[in-house]
Amino acid sequence: MRNKAATKTVKQWTGKHVLFAVVAFFGVILIANIAMITLGVRSFPGEDIKQSYQQGIAYNETIKARTVQSELGWRADITLQNQTIALHMADRNDQTIRALRVTGVLKHPAETDKDVTLKFAQAANGTYIASIDKALLGKQWLLLTSAQQADGTKFDTRNEIWLKKQ
Repeated sequence: MRNKAATKTVKQWTGKHVLFAVVAFFGVILIANIAMITLGVRSFPGEDIKQSYQQGIAYNETIKARTVQSELGWRADITLQNQTIALHMADRNDQTIRALRVTGVLKHPAETDKDVTLKFAQAANGTYIASIDKALLGKQWLLLTSAQQADGTKFDTRNEIWLKKQ
Protein backbone atom coordinates (compact mmCIF):
# COMPACT_ATOMS: atom_id res chain seq x y z
CA MET A 1 0.00 0.00 0.00
CA ARG A 2 1.10 3.37 -0.84
CA ASN A 3 1.08 6.24 1.57
CA LYS A 4 -1.57 8.79 0.51
CA ALA A 5 0.46 11.65 1.92
CA ALA A 6 3.40 10.76 -0.26
CA THR A 7 1.35 10.90 -3.46
CA LYS A 8 -0.14 14.31 -2.71
CA THR A 9 1.52 17.11 -4.55
CA VAL A 10 2.26 20.25 -2.62
CA LYS A 11 1.06 23.41 -4.34
CA GLN A 12 3.46 26.28 -4.14
CA TRP A 13 2.66 29.94 -4.02
CA THR A 14 3.66 31.68 -7.17
CA GLY A 15 4.06 35.37 -7.87
CA LYS A 16 0.49 35.46 -9.24
CA HIS A 17 -0.92 34.09 -5.98
CA VAL A 18 0.95 36.65 -3.90
CA LEU A 19 -0.11 39.48 -6.21
CA PHE A 20 -3.75 38.40 -6.02
CA ALA A 21 -3.61 38.17 -2.18
CA VAL A 22 -2.05 41.65 -1.85
CA VAL A 23 -4.52 43.24 -4.30
CA ALA A 24 -7.48 41.53 -2.57
CA PHE A 25 -6.27 42.64 0.88
CA PHE A 26 -5.87 46.30 -0.08
CA GLY A 27 -9.05 46.17 -2.19
CA VAL A 28 -11.09 45.19 0.87
CA ILE A 29 -9.49 48.01 2.89
CA LEU A 30 -10.17 50.53 0.09
CA ILE A 31 -13.84 49.48 -0.20
CA ALA A 32 -14.29 49.72 3.60
CA ASN A 33 -12.70 53.20 3.66
CA ILE A 34 -14.89 54.46 0.81
CA ALA A 35 -18.01 53.10 2.54
CA MET A 36 -17.10 54.72 5.89
CA ILE A 37 -16.27 58.10 4.30
CA THR A 38 -19.52 58.10 2.32
CA LEU A 39 -21.64 57.20 5.35
CA GLY A 40 -19.84 59.76 7.51
CA VAL A 41 -20.28 62.66 5.09
CA ARG A 42 -23.93 61.83 4.38
CA SER A 43 -24.89 61.54 8.06
CA PHE A 44 -23.20 64.75 9.29
CA PRO A 45 -21.99 67.47 6.92
CA GLY A 46 -19.60 68.87 9.53
CA GLU A 47 -20.99 72.35 10.06
CA ASP A 48 -23.68 72.93 12.66
CA ILE A 49 -23.72 76.73 12.42
CA LYS A 50 -23.81 78.60 9.14
CA GLN A 51 -20.65 80.60 8.46
CA SER A 52 -18.89 79.27 11.56
CA TYR A 53 -15.55 80.66 10.36
CA GLN A 54 -16.97 84.20 10.15
CA GLN A 55 -18.50 83.80 13.62
CA GLY A 56 -15.12 82.73 14.95
CA ILE A 57 -13.51 85.87 13.57
CA ALA A 58 -16.22 88.00 15.26
CA TYR A 59 -15.88 86.24 18.61
CA ASN A 60 -14.86 89.42 20.47
CA GLU A 61 -18.20 90.99 19.48
CA THR A 62 -19.96 87.87 20.77
CA ILE A 63 -18.19 88.21 24.14
CA LYS A 64 -19.15 91.90 24.30
CA ALA A 65 -22.83 91.08 23.54
CA ARG A 66 -22.86 88.43 26.27
CA THR A 67 -21.40 90.92 28.76
CA VAL A 68 -24.11 93.46 27.90
CA GLN A 69 -26.75 90.72 28.27
CA SER A 70 -25.36 89.72 31.67
CA GLU A 71 -25.51 93.33 32.88
CA LEU A 72 -29.23 93.48 32.00
CA GLY A 73 -30.00 91.06 34.82
CA TRP A 74 -32.80 89.39 32.90
CA ARG A 75 -33.85 85.82 33.58
CA ALA A 76 -35.69 83.33 31.40
CA ASP A 77 -37.68 80.52 33.02
CA ILE A 78 -38.66 77.70 30.68
CA THR A 79 -41.61 75.41 31.37
CA LEU A 80 -42.52 72.37 29.30
CA GLN A 81 -46.03 70.96 29.48
CA ASN A 82 -48.33 69.10 27.13
CA GLN A 83 -47.26 70.22 23.67
CA THR A 84 -46.07 73.71 24.57
CA ILE A 85 -42.90 75.48 25.59
CA ALA A 86 -43.51 78.45 27.88
CA LEU A 87 -40.86 81.15 28.33
CA HIS A 88 -41.31 83.62 31.18
CA MET A 89 -38.98 86.63 31.07
CA ALA A 90 -38.25 88.64 34.22
CA ASP A 91 -35.85 91.45 35.07
CA ARG A 92 -33.52 91.61 38.09
CA ASN A 93 -36.44 92.85 40.24
CA ASP A 94 -38.58 89.82 39.26
CA GLN A 95 -40.88 92.02 37.18
CA THR A 96 -42.34 90.37 34.08
CA ILE A 97 -40.94 91.77 30.85
CA ARG A 98 -43.68 92.33 28.27
CA ALA A 99 -43.87 93.44 24.64
CA LEU A 100 -40.95 91.30 23.50
CA ARG A 101 -40.53 89.75 20.11
CA VAL A 102 -39.51 86.18 20.92
CA THR A 103 -38.13 83.71 18.40
CA GLY A 104 -36.83 80.23 18.96
CA VAL A 105 -35.32 77.15 17.39
CA LEU A 106 -35.28 73.54 18.53
CA LYS A 107 -31.95 72.24 17.25
CA HIS A 108 -31.51 68.52 16.74
CA PRO A 109 -28.29 67.31 18.44
CA ALA A 110 -26.89 65.66 15.32
CA GLU A 111 -28.77 66.67 12.18
CA THR A 112 -29.33 70.29 11.18
CA ASP A 113 -32.06 69.37 8.68
CA LYS A 114 -34.27 68.30 11.60
CA ASP A 115 -34.14 71.73 13.31
CA VAL A 116 -37.55 73.28 14.02
CA THR A 117 -38.38 77.01 14.13
CA LEU A 118 -40.72 77.98 16.95
CA LYS A 119 -43.31 80.77 16.90
CA PHE A 120 -43.81 82.34 20.32
CA ALA A 121 -46.92 84.34 21.21
CA GLN A 122 -47.42 86.40 24.36
CA ALA A 123 -50.01 85.06 26.81
CA ALA A 124 -52.04 87.22 29.21
CA ASN A 125 -49.62 86.74 32.13
CA GLY A 126 -46.60 87.90 30.08
CA THR A 127 -45.38 84.40 29.34
CA TYR A 128 -44.42 83.58 25.76
CA ILE A 129 -45.79 80.27 24.48
CA ALA A 130 -44.89 78.14 21.46
CA SER A 131 -46.68 74.99 20.37
CA ILE A 132 -44.66 71.98 19.34
CA ASP A 133 -45.52 69.05 17.11
CA LYS A 134 -46.24 65.72 18.81
CA ALA A 135 -43.58 64.06 16.64
CA LEU A 136 -40.89 66.06 18.50
CA LEU A 137 -41.76 64.53 21.86
CA GLY A 138 -39.57 61.86 23.43
CA LYS A 139 -36.33 63.42 22.20
CA GLN A 140 -33.56 65.65 23.47
CA TRP A 141 -33.19 69.08 21.85
CA LEU A 142 -31.16 72.24 22.16
CA LEU A 143 -33.56 75.18 22.64
CA LEU A 144 -32.24 78.52 21.40
CA THR A 145 -34.43 81.55 22.12
CA SER A 146 -34.00 85.23 21.39
CA ALA A 147 -36.14 87.94 23.00
CA GLN A 148 -35.92 91.50 21.71
CA GLN A 149 -37.51 94.75 22.85
CA ALA A 150 -38.57 97.50 20.45
CA ASP A 151 -35.45 99.55 21.38
CA GLY A 152 -33.20 96.68 20.24
CA THR A 153 -32.33 95.28 23.67
CA LYS A 154 -31.76 91.59 23.13
CA PHE A 155 -31.62 88.54 25.41
CA ASP A 156 -30.57 85.10 24.12
CA THR A 157 -30.84 81.73 25.85
CA ARG A 158 -29.43 78.30 25.15
CA ASN A 159 -30.88 75.29 27.00
CA GLU A 160 -30.74 71.53 26.55
CA ILE A 161 -34.23 70.14 27.06
CA TRP A 162 -35.93 66.74 26.94
CA LEU A 163 -39.44 66.77 25.52
CA LYS A 164 -41.14 63.91 27.36
CA LYS A 165 -43.90 61.86 25.77
CA GLN A 166 -47.30 62.19 27.41
